[in-house]
Amino acid sequence: MTVIARWLALPSIAGLFLGILRGQTGLALLSLSILLWLLIEWLIFTWRVWIELPQLQFIRRVNGRDEPTGLLWAGRLVAVSIEVKSSRGTIGPALMIRDVVPENMDVADTGNEVNVKARFDAFEFSYIARVRGAGRLRLPGFRIVLQDAQGFFRLERFIPLVQVFRVLPAYADVGETQPLVKRINSLPQHGIHRLQRSGMGSELLELREYVDGDPPKSIAWKVSARRDKLMTRQYESEVPVRLQLFLDGSIGTRVGGFGLRLLDQLTYVGASVARTAISVGDPVGAVLFDERGPQRVAPQAGERGFHRLLEAMSDFCVNPAPMPDRLSPTLVTFALSVATEQFPELLDLKVNQVPFTLFPILPWNARRHRDRSLLAGALAELYKMSPLKHVQLLHDDALMATFTQHFLSQTGLSWMTPVVAIRGRGFHDGIARMDLLSRALTTAALQAKDNEVFVVLADLMECAPSISHLLPSVKMVLARHHRIAFVCPTPTFKRPTATSIEMKSDDAEDLLLAAEQTRSRDLSTRLQRELRRIGATVAFAGEQNAIQLVLSEMEIARTGRVGTSGGRR
Repeated sequence: MTVIARWLALPSIAGLFLGILRGQTGLALLSLSILLWLLIEWLIFTWRVWIELPQLQFIRRVNGRDEPTGLLWAGRLVAVSIEVKSSRGTIGPALMIRDVVPENMDVADTGNEVNVKARFDAFEFSYIARVRGAGRLRLPGFRIVLQDAQGFFRLERFIPLVQVFRVLPAYADVGETQPLVKRINSLPQHGIHRLQRSGMGSELLELREYVDGDPPKSIAWKVSARRDKLMTRQYESEVPVRLQLFLDGSIGTRVGGFGLRLLDQLTYVGASVARTAISVGDPVGAVLFDERGPQRVAPQAGERGFHRLLEAMSDFCVNPAPMPDRLSPTLVTFALSVATEQFPELLDLKVNQVPFTLFPILPWNARRHRDRSLLAGALAELYKMSPLKHVQLLHDDALMATFTQHFLSQTGLSWMTPVVAIRGRGFHDGIARMDLLSRALTTAALQAKDNEVFVVLADLMECAPSISHLLPSVKMVLARHHRIAFVCPTPTFKRPTATSIEMKSDDAEDLLLAAEQTRSRDLSTRLQRELRRIGATVAFAGEQNAIQLVLSEMEIARTGRVGTSGGRR
């Protein structure tokens, strides 16, 4: 019953009693007719709730497919169509149906919502959405608001229809690039590149004097006759250029909304580089590391290998459910809003009753206690907790924070703010991240073969003061004749240059943005100086220039040349 019905029912009841007591027949009949009108509307509404509403059937098609699982791409448009029908008879009017979309999907206007103003037995509506970031996308179901034509009664329900999609990271298709070494000769087979080092290839590298042990078939007899001494032909080596990606997925790269995380920049550059490398036949592997430890993806070539790499990166982009440090009121409010959206029946006061208590006395604290009690009851029902566990959930902040964060992670939200630890502890001081990355580089260098390119996609700007922990492993990689490139994301998605800190106005937001840009430029300059000094290359922001830098390193690796230490490409 809505507020309108209550304000209409109370005067009608009062008028009915006054009319009977004072003998005013007109007032009594008028009040009684209003009450009968409300009763009839309530009976009709109850019929719709208990008989017509369960007859609704939903079919959701994403890009023309209605399977419970599927595959989507980040940054691309998705066509969603919903078919609603009634198994028996018709239903309506005054019905609002909304397809609940997760945070990882943007919908233009309110295309996912429809208001039905006439009775129907079947209808269909559709909308266009865009997937924001890689990871997982879960479409939970439909929110239904049912009310009568006068607005006397209103009911909210959630009908689950779960579809889970793996979202692959976006990438830039720079086209298939062929090696630039000795183009005038015949091209080798796909995935094989001529390396300007002696080996068992088919192209001539150089002529040298014959030494004992050289095979007789390598003697250049015509040249030996002209020079009056034996000369030996040396051929180029034909090897593939193996690419190793090191992707940082620590909590610092996951903070923020989908599409705005630092991890989204890193996966975009990594997928773009992998696409270009695999297009010329080079195998690509990856080491995905975060607080849970490293995860290795074996080097593979071909389209199947590329999609396996993207699937591994997609699963890696799913936010974990870390142990929260504290239970904040914002976390409870945010989780309660999600529960109200998807589980309104679990928050109904008729089912989920708040225990009566005089404490806390202050109204805002009493409101927080009420919200926490409602959320604890909903979580206890969702996760099938025992009564003892339910009572612990009401009084234990750590347990409540754990289940709340787990609930938000399952619903597909990128809520990470209350679980990021303070600076100077764990991964956020930079030392732990440097140690993990250093071990991963050392292990990969020891297991790697000749002529490999290491691409480190990590948030190193905040770790610039402790970059010395990483330098020994980088030097070892370079000493073993591998190439290494660093791609560091920026919070503003822009390169920290002198022109990027120009203030447009004297507003507080512009001043803060300029200060952040100045700080980023100082950190990037220090990081560039340390890494380029030992021969590594560095790029900032997930832009096209970072992709081109990695591709230039791969081209240098194909030629076998040693690049200038610290030179810009």
